[in-house]
Amino acid sequence: MAFFINDIWEFAPSWTLNAGVRYDDHSHAGDETTLSAGMNKKFNEDSHAYVNWGQIFRAPTTDDLFYESWMGKGDPNLKPETGESWTIGYTQKIKDNTNLTINYFESKLEDAIRWNSITDDAGNWISSKVENIDKQEKRGMELSVSHKYNKNLDFTASYTYINVKNDKNDGKGFVKDSHYNPNTYRL
Repeated sequence: MAFFINDIWEFAPSWTLNAGVRYDDHSHAGDETTLSAGMNKKFNEDSHAYVNWGQIFRAPTTDDLFYESWMGKGDPNLKPETGESWTIGYTQKIKDNTNLTINYFESKLEDAIRWNSITDDAGNWISSKVENIDKQEKRGMELSVSHKYNKNLDFTASYTYINVKNDKNDGKGFVKDSHYNPNTYRL
C-alpha cells in the first residue's frame, strides 16, 4: 500500500516548483516516507531546464523474495533499496512537434537489489540468485529526440550512457558493475 501527495507551485512567471511526499507500507520491507522536489525554469515557449531530487525506497518484488526454480532462487531476507537520486536536464523544441532532451542523472543506493549469475568453473551459466549490494552508485546521461506525427503516432529515439559501481563492503571499494551495459539505444 502506498499514498502520495504532490503539489506544483508557480512562484514566478517562468519558475515552477514541484514537491511531493510518499508513504509506503510494505508487508515485508516495512514502512517508509520519502520526499521529492523538482524545479523547472521555462526560458520561452520552446525551451526549459529542470532539476529533480528524490529519495528512494524500493521494496523487493515477490520474485526477488520467493522465486525458486532451476533458473534461480529468491531470498526472503532481502532488504529494500534506499537512497537518493538527482537529475538535471534541458529540453528544446527544434521544430514543430520535435523536441530534443538531454539530461544527467545520478543515484546513490544502499542495499541495491541485483540478480547475479551463478557459473561453473568453466564459466558456464548454472542459475541465478538475488542479493543486496551494500552500496551502489549510478551516473549517466541521456539524449533523446521525440517527434509527434499526429495525435495517434509519435517517434522517440534515445541514447543512454550509464556507469554503475558497487561497493560490496569487501575492502575493494567501488568496483564497476559488469552486469550493466554502459550504452543503450532505444527506438
